[in-house]
Amino acid sequence: MPRRIALLTLLCLPVFAAQASAHESAPGGKELKKAEAVLSKLRRLEATAAPDTPGAFEKAARKLYPGLFESVSKLRDGDLKTDLSTAVALYESALRATGADDCARELRDAYARLCHEAGGDRARLLRAKARLHAGRAEAALLYARGARDRVTLDALNLIRGERATDRALAEEALLELKALAAALSGGGRDGSASDTLPGRLEQLDRLLASLPRDRTAALLREARAAFRDGLYWRLKATPARALVVNVNSFDGAPPGTLPRLGLRTDDAGRAAHANLRAALKLIGRAEEALRR
Repeated sequence: MPRRIALLTLLCLPVFAAQASAHESAPGGKELKKAEAVLSKLRRLEATAAPDTPGAFEKAARKLYPGLFESVSKLRDGDLKTDLSTAVALYESALRATGADDCARELRDAYARLCHEAGGDRARLLRAKARLHAGRAEAALLYARGARDRVTLDALNLIRGERATDRALAEEALLELKALAAALSGGGRDGSASDTLPGRLEQLDRLLASLPRDRTAALLREARAAFRDGLYWRLKATPARALVVNVNSFDGAPPGTLPRLGLRTDDAGRAAHANLRAALKLIGRAEEALRR
């Protein structure tokens, strides 16, 4: 599915390159300097990740974060910011990463290849992904500074192809969110809608993990978080209604009150509804961002 999309993207690279060069406006000098400053810090951070210097990466990262997030947030939206933001976020995630990943879950060919090279090690994989995006940002900076060599032009074509893949994956994530909303709005009264939720959530999480840190992906992730919170409150409310007698017999809570939370069942229901309504609004905003 996404891999077929990636193949079509590569076949269309000359078209994307021509369209991009005709319509994209190059970032100004101040913008480039701010981007170069972020990239320089990422290079320094990567230099500390050598296996013969344990602890150096964590020590360097503590000095750079959270300032790097603030610096990259000030950049103008575009390919350069997308790749730098993604690299910044991935390096930060590598600090907390443990264990191994299943490389078969990677939807992007580039990510799957990096996963196999990292032996599935989660921290190494996240740093490898960060290096990939930092390298793409470097190519975009070189192009903006006037470089027109074959290596730079090939890198820019690849970036434009990746942006098309980003869009295809984001559209698929949007469809999963809409299907999730439909399943939840049905209430799962016959059990069939609820039975599909775990699979949909798993596929949605795979898609979101494959997306870069741009505005559309941020909205999609926020919608996923709102659904998660809505499901939490719905699950809290349901047992309270179904088991009110048994619950009261143990802790003496008033009828319709959620044990240990001090909330009434109706309050939990309203919280669930508010979160699900917020998710629908975020879906609409993400769809609008994709149209633009």
